Amino acid sequence: MGMKLGQKKIFSESGRVLHEVVINSREEAAKCMQQVLRRTVMISSARQAISGLLTVGSIKAARYLGNKMQKAWRSWR
Repeated sequence: MGMKLGQKKIFSESGRVLHEVVINSREEAAKCMQQVLRRTVMISSARQAISGLLTVGSIKAARYLGNKMQKAWRSWR
C-alpha cells in the first residue's frame, strides 16, 4: 500500500532508514486498502476452490467454483 501511495525513505542522523507514506486523501487510501483486501480474499478463495476440487471431486467442485465466481462477480460491481 505504501508503494502505491508514495512511500518515501528518510535517513535519520544515526543512518537508520525511516519510512514515510504520503496520503493525499482519505478516498485514495480507502481505495488502495480495498484493492489490497480484494486481492488477498481472491487468492484465498482460489486456494479453497482448488483444494475443494481435489477433495470432493470434479462435479461438486465445479458447482462450488461456479458459486464462488458468481459471488466474486457480484462484489466487483
